[in-house]
Amino acid sequence: MSADVGQMVAELEAAEEDPARQLAAMAAYDRRLFERAGDVIALLREAGRTEPELAEAYGEGRRRGDETRIQAFSAWPDGTLRQGLDVQTAVDIYGALCNVDVYTTLTAERGWSPDQVEQWWGGALARELLASPHGSRRW
Repeated sequence: MSADVGQMVAELEAAEEDPARQLAAMAAYDRRLFERAGDVIALLREAGRTEPELAEAYGEGRRRGDETRIQAFSAWPDGTLRQGLDVQTAVDIYGALCNVDVYTTLTAERGWSPDQVEQWWGGALARELLASPHGSRRW
């Protein structure tokens, strides 16, 4: 269920000095992952409700994604995250926004293109996670 981890790492490294670009690279990775394997991920999660081995496989994938985000967010200079936001909460918010259910709802039910989802994720993540000027608020 790969969406080209090497490509994401290269994008993260290329955007090392720009947290908004790093978030966009993570959103692009998730978009590719859900395009290629979203149905399998959802099936694995559902089957894991009754099959412990499948639940562990799903959980391991989530943990690896969270570890990547923790590593990236922890490397940002102090003051990059929105005031009052710690790294774990930022990871939780990321997971609430960028997941297979949101992707499926927007693409299959609401008619969004994968490009639209990726662009929205990038902007929403910047607004929700980053202190200004990276993530300016619009309300």
